[in-house]
Amino acid sequence: MSDTMDNFIGLSAVLTGFASSILAPGLDPVNIKAEYLPFFTAKVAAESGNPQLVDSIFAKYASLAAQQLSDQQIGTAMLDPANGADFVLACRKLIFMWYSGAWPTLIPASASAPASTVSDLISAKSYTCGLAWQVMQSHPMGDSNYRYGYWNSQPPALNDYTGQQGA
Repeated sequence: MSDTMDNFIGLSAVLTGFASSILAPGLDPVNIKAEYLPFFTAKVAAESGNPQLVDSIFAKYASLAAQQLSDQQIGTAMLDPANGADFVLACRKLIFMWYSGAWPTLIPASASAPASTVSDLISAKSYTCGLAWQVMQSHPMGDSNYRYGYWNSQPPALNDYTGQQGA
């Protein structure tokens, strides 16, 4: 993997709570990360008006990771408001993207309506790869790798899905 992809996966792992080996397995026929990275980069640049923002995010992550900080410390530092609103919003949208397979659009409040969030599905593949399904220990409608009758057995422990111990 490239340094950019390594930083993307490392940051994604820290922010989502999933192990890097789950987000980017060695044998990866789906390769959703190759769809998410350019999508994330383009959307953040367009929405923030700053084409260098993603590079700044990855540089900050790489600097924090090099300090051997814990995932929680890195995550807290990445989401620190002192980084700037666009920086933090991009990190939050990255989390949303991995969990839902969609990109969020924030709609500010108006005189007649409260603030809201809508999302656009990135692709059919991103929908089936959303991490929310793994957290629920379930699968999206119409797509399952499970064998018929799987619901008759207890699901594996959550950390089998996330790759994190104690999850």
